[in-house]
Amino acid sequence: MSRITEAERKRFHKILDDSIDKMDSPKNIGKVHWSSECLEGLQKMIAVENAELDLAIYENENIETENFDLINLNLMMVDNLRSNK
Repeated sequence: MSRITEAERKRFHKILDDSIDKMDSPKNIGKVHWSSECLEGLQKMIAVENAELDLAIYENENIETENFDLINLNLMMVDNLRSNK
């Protein structure tokens, strides 16, 4: 028996698509490509974004947006671990 339902899988794919769309937003378009970032640098960015998520939760604002940032940074790290293939 699968732990995740087909409906959950579809919802998670939508979340991932929304997150990737944020990565490609005009605000982020000029940033250095993650393939040139070291793992330690990405981990530091994750720590910063996690602190921003803490603040967003405290203020009850931008929670989804901060989660997208964390999703994207983790995707970038895995992509780098896989040698961007």
